[in-house]
Amino acid sequence: MTRRAKVIATILDDPARPACEARCGLDLSSEEVRRSTAEALRGRFGGQVELQYTALDASRAAVPPEIARRLHAGDLVLPLLLVNGKPRISGYFDLHALQEVIQAEIEMAAP
Repeated sequence: MTRRAKVIATILDDPARPACEARCGLDLSSEEVRRSTAEALRGRFGGQVELQYTALDASRAAVPPEIARRLHAGDLVLPLLLVNGKPRISGYFDLHALQEVIQAEIEMAAP
């Protein structure tokens, strides 16, 4: 039996930006939403997925250079979902979309 690699789902966000008034997706700037999202991911994927949240400041110091360049150019928008360091969803997303992207990543990595 082969051990599956852990999937790292990282959300980059700027909690200082105005919130979407139409409830556009997960508000992962909320500790409660992050906790419930992590629980939902554990329920579906066990310990195979790690959820990380990075609140960005104006300097975007925590962002990989290529991602920072694409954000600055407008090619990507926040919130941004990175899966194993690769951009997967740019803009608002919900739990279902997050789970589907992670499921696809797991399936693509399967031998």
